[in-house]
Amino acid sequence: MQIQSVVKIALIGLLTAGMSFSCGQHESNKAFRLSAENSKTDTSQIARLVKKSLLVQATNADSALIYAGQALTIAKSANYKTGEANSLNRMGVVLWKNGKYDRALELLLGALKIREEKKDQPGELACLNNIGIIYSDQNDDEKALTYHFKAKAIAESTHNNKFLSTILSNIGNSYIKLNKVNLALGYEMQAYALQQNLGDQGSLSNTLSILGDIHYKMNHRSLAIEYYRLSLNNAEKNNDQGGLADTYNSLAALYNDINQPDSSAFYAKKGLEAAQKAHYPIAIFTASSLLTKIYQASNEHLELLFLKTAMAAKDSMFSIEKIKQVQTLSFNEALRQQEISEQKRHEAEERIINLQLIGIAIFIPVFFLVLLFLSKGRTHRKVIEFMSVLSLLFVFEFITLFIHPFVQRISNHLPVLELAILVTLAAVLVPLHHRLTNWLRLKLVHAEAHAHPVQGKPHEPAKKTTLKSHRPL
Repeated sequence: MQIQSVVKIALIGLLTAGMSFSCGQHESNKAFRLSAENSKTDTSQIARLVKKSLLVQATNADSALIYAGQALTIAKSANYKTGEANSLNRMGVVLWKNGKYDRALELLLGALKIREEKKDQPGELACLNNIGIIYSDQNDDEKALTYHFKAKAIAESTHNNKFLSTILSNIGNSYIKLNKVNLALGYEMQAYALQQNLGDQGSLSNTLSILGDIHYKMNHRSLAIEYYRLSLNNAEKNNDQGGLADTYNSLAALYNDINQPDSSAFYAKKGLEAAQKAHYPIAIFTASSLLTKIYQASNEHLELLFLKTAMAAKDSMFSIEKIKQVQTLSFNEALRQQEISEQKRHEAEERIINLQLIGIAIFIPVFFLVLLFLSKGRTHRKVIEFMSVLSLLFVFEFITLFIHPFVQRISNHLPVLELAILVTLAAVLVPLHHRLTNWLRLKLVHAEAHAHPVQGKPHEPAKKTTLKSHRPL
C-alpha cells in the first residue's frame, strides 16, 4: 500500500510538472508570437507613415514632416534601424525641398551612417544622391559630384537602372552648372535613354528640363524651348509643381536673355506660383529675383514686392548660421569618411598579413615532409643536418612572429615591458630549440644509417654504427 501511494504521488507530481511545463511553454510561445506580431505591426506602420509623407510632400510639407517624424519615433522605440534610416531620409528630403539645408544634411548623413552599418546598398545610394543634391543647391557642385558618383557606382553594381537614371540626370545637372556642357549632355542623354526604356514618366520631366538648359547653354534656343515644352507637358500630367517651377524659370531666363521681357515676366510669374505651391524656396528665389530685375525700371511697386519675396526665400535658405552648420557637418562627415577609409586600409593590411601567416603555417609541415623524404634517400648527411636545423628555425621564428602582436598588445607598446616579455620567451624557446635540434639531427642521421647500412667484407654482416657523441642533452 505504501508503494502504491508513493507511485500515485510520483505520477501526480509528474502530471503537475508536465502541465506546468506545457503552460509555461504555451505562455512563452504566446509572448514570442505577440512580440513578433508587434514587430511586424511596427514595421508596417513605419512603412505606411513614410509612404504618407511622400504622398503629401508636394502639397503639404508640414504634414509630410510630421508623418516622417512619427515614423522615426516608432522606429527608435522598436530599435528598428532600417525604419529609422528610412524616416531620417524622408525627413531630410522634405527639409531639403523647403530649403532647410543644414537640418536636411544632418538627417541625411545620419541615415547614411545607418545604411553603411547595415550594408543597405539601395538605401545608401539614395542617401548619397540626396546629399549630392543638397551640395548642388549650395553651389558646391564639385562636392555634389563626389556623392553622385559614389551613388552611381552602387546603382551600377546592383543593376538598379531606375535609380541610375536619376543619378545620371543629377550628374548632368551638376556638370552644366560647372559649364562643362559636353559632359552634361552625355550624362543627360544616358539618363533620358534609360527613363524612356523604363517608362519612368516621373523622372522624365526633370531630365527634359535639364536637356533644355544644356541646349540653351549651347545657343540652340529653338531646341531648348522644345525640350522645355516637353518637360512642362510631362510635369503637368504628373502634377509635379517643383518640375513646373524649374522649367518655367528656365524659360523666363531664356526669354529675358533674348530681350523679350513680357514673355520672361509671364513665365517667371508662373514659375513663382508653382514654386509657392510646392513650398520650393530655391525656385521662389530664382523666379522673384528675375521678376525684380524685369520690373526694376518700369514698376517700383512690383520691384519692391518681388525683392522682398526673394530676400525672404534667400534668408530661409542661406543664413550665416545655416551656412556655418552645413560647413561643420561637411567637415565632420569628411573626417568620418576618412576614418572609414583608414579602417578599410587597416583591414586589408590585416588580411594580407593573415594570408601570409597561413602560407607560412602550411609551408613548414611541407618542408618537414620533404626533409623526411630526403633523409630516406641518398642525400648527403650534411645537407640533411642543415635542413633539419633550418626547419626548426622556421618553426621557432614562426612562433615568435605569431605571438609578437599579442606581446605588443599586452605590453601596450611599452619598450621595457615588451623587451622583458620577449627575453622571458627567449629563455624558454632557445634551450628548447637546441634540444630539438640535437634530437632531430640524431633521428634523421639514424634514419639515414638504417636506409644505407655500411657494407662489410664479402659474406660478413654489416657492422652496426654507434653514434655515442650524438646523445640528446
